[in-house]
Amino acid sequence: MARRLTTLPRATLRPHRRIALGCVAVALATLAACADQGTAPSAAAPSLASSSSTPFDLNAAPLTLAWQSTARHLVATHPAFSPIIAGRLYALYSVGQYGAVVAADEAQASGGGGRALYEARRGAIAGASAAILAAFFPDAATMLDDQLASDGAAGPGGTHPHFTRGVAIGREMAARISDRAAHDGFSLRWNGLQPPDPLGGGWVGNGAAPAGFQYPAMRPWYLTSQDQFRPPPPPARGSADFLADLGAVRVATTGRTPADSLMANFWNFTNGTITPLGYWDERAAEYVAAAGLDEREAAHVFALVNSTAADATIGCWEAKYHYMLIRPSRADATIRLVGGVPGFPYNLPNHPSYPSGHSCVSASAARVIEHFFPASTATLEAMVAEAGRSRVVGGIHYPFDISAGQALGRAVADWAIAYDRQPGGLLAALQR
Repeated sequence: MARRLTTLPRATLRPHRRIALGCVAVALATLAACADQGTAPSAAAPSLASSSSTPFDLNAAPLTLAWQSTARHLVATHPAFSPIIAGRLYALYSVGQYGAVVAADEAQASGGGGRALYEARRGAIAGASAAILAAFFPDAATMLDDQLASDGAAGPGGTHPHFTRGVAIGREMAARISDRAAHDGFSLRWNGLQPPDPLGGGWVGNGAAPAGFQYPAMRPWYLTSQDQFRPPPPPARGSADFLADLGAVRVATTGRTPADSLMANFWNFTNGTITPLGYWDERAAEYVAAAGLDEREAAHVFALVNSTAADATIGCWEAKYHYMLIRPSRADATIRLVGGVPGFPYNLPNHPSYPSGHSCVSASAARVIEHFFPASTATLEAMVAEAGRSRVVGGIHYPFDISAGQALGRAVADWAIAYDRQPGGLLAALQR
């Protein structure tokens, strides 16, 4: 039985970026009808008591965890995947995994539990995962096929027929996810123009396509509109409040200690890393593994974490391009960004300052993880606070960027959690 958690040790530093860190703080109507409600574990999950004379390990880690790790690895080894592009992938992928395992349960409903259900779920996760990732990373298709084959052969007696059946179910779900991806608005082309700035925020891009310019028009998973949780305006440029926060950035950067620099670089999940959302997925994986969640429960956690963070990103970027606020180092030329580490420069992002995207994603993802594992709240909130402070110390955000981003992220998370509790749960979002 899954258990609630108290605290977990902080994970090893993310792959592809090892930094010494001393003091950083610690279908679808059918699918919708049978989706999980509320927190994991699902009390209604079918029994996996073995109906076969062939033993199998009910305590084996869910394949969801291994396939989530594969997704993070591919993102980190494909530098074209910026944090916001990776966030979209993580959401599509995780919802696809969950939809596949729910569909496998539905297909197996009349066939009992035991080994057949166990294998069908594993096959559904592997089939959906391999197909979705191959669509985004075609150069990894052979490796992904090998991982799927290895998963199937891992059971006693070789590949079970219900694993094969589950793979087909997973591939069907992958096709549905592909259709959503083709119509979510991400493919909008940049018109080559600077976004308008009617409110006088003063942000000017670097001449390349503004990062995430299409996100204010993208299709959300749960939000009723992209601006549903748009934060109030930032302090007007030149106002006392604006100058006070600009001064706070100046103080934080001029008084930056070696420990501050380590903190800023630790949280600088740029291209070529697992990205900020990947970091929160790593934390979710720790809690899922420690709690002993089953395949469906694990997939549910990742699906809600990632789709919520994707909506927080849409809301965040809508606000960014609405307010068009200048970055601190552009408003005050004495402010210097923290120095990066080899291979991972600390650059000024090519999108407006307000609100902080890192804080939108961190607060939303942490809030959902806390929903499933409430005893972890204090630990996770300390990480969210540290992630926010790192961006001020790094010189790229005002303190009010951080507070607005965190508020937006939590509001989106609360909305998504409530959506997940409704009939059909989060899978109902696939029909929108």
